[in-house]
Amino acid sequence: MTMWAGKPLIPDHKRNADREMVKLGLETSDIIEILEKGKQIRKRKKNIVEKWYRQGKRIYIVAVEDMDDYWLIRHVGMIKASRRKLKILRGEKT
Repeated sequence: MTMWAGKPLIPDHKRNADREMVKLGLETSDIIEILEKGKQIRKRKKNIVEKWYRQGKRIYIVAVEDMDDYWLIRHVGMIKASRRKLKILRGEKT
């Protein structure tokens, strides 16, 4: 079982997070790296953490929800690193 922040990390099958991970070629160890090294760009609902992490010309986005006993991976995505997105990632106003 893969752990992050002291709790197991489980993909949400109802929202197809597991399929998103397979499509992007990511494993749970990659998700943990994104969550640890990524930046929180905007505030989400209570108990939801969204992190952005840049790797080359790609920005990976992971959203997880705290379910008290475990972390539920809600969304895994990837976008191109455009100038505008890189400014957002650096915290600059667009």
